[in-house]
Amino acid sequence: MAQVVNGHMVQALIERTLAGDEDAARELHDLHYPATLRLAYLLLQNQDDAEDATQEAFWYAFNNLERFDPHQASFATWLKIIVTGRCRDIQRRRRRARWLSLQKLLEAGYDPEDEVASHRPETALELVGVQQMVWEALEQVPRKARQALILRYFGGLSYPEMALALGCTVSTAKSRVAYGHQVLAHLLEQKAQFELSYSTK
Repeated sequence: MAQVVNGHMVQALIERTLAGDEDAARELHDLHYPATLRLAYLLLQNQDDAEDATQEAFWYAFNNLERFDPHQASFATWLKIIVTGRCRDIQRRRRRARWLSLQKLLEAGYDPEDEVASHRPETALELVGVQQMVWEALEQVPRKARQALILRYFGGLSYPEMALALGCTVSTAKSRVAYGHQVLAHLLEQKAQFELSYSTK
């Protein structure tokens, strides 16, 4: 049976954690870990990287717990904003690593191979109830728009919270979601037309 996270209970756990109660810190962690990890996985599509980002987010949150303001956001939302930042750091490191690897291949006289999509466990799709066709289309949406869609609809963040997580303005966050909608709808329409054409052959 899923545990309901009550705001007053969470605040009490935070206060006990700040007072040095390790059991409260462990409970606070366990309450929020699954949702935070799920968001990190959706953003990174790699289990190991998602776990690293989640661990870094919790380390930062617990070391800066006195800075948390319950009047500005819930603790869960604060964690989502932090983990989004960690995911963006990992994505930047990934892009740099791929660029360096490409440079080495070119210098050695080899053509780079096409990238192969990483394996994604079926259980991750079940967690968020996303059908395979929709998820595959979402992966083709440009990165910034894809991040915005994930934060908005799977992370449940408001536009101001998204802007804070992504380091952009509220209007930019809105435009990224709108653009993501447009691209996703076009991709799904193309896929549906292809499957219809294939089935009638």
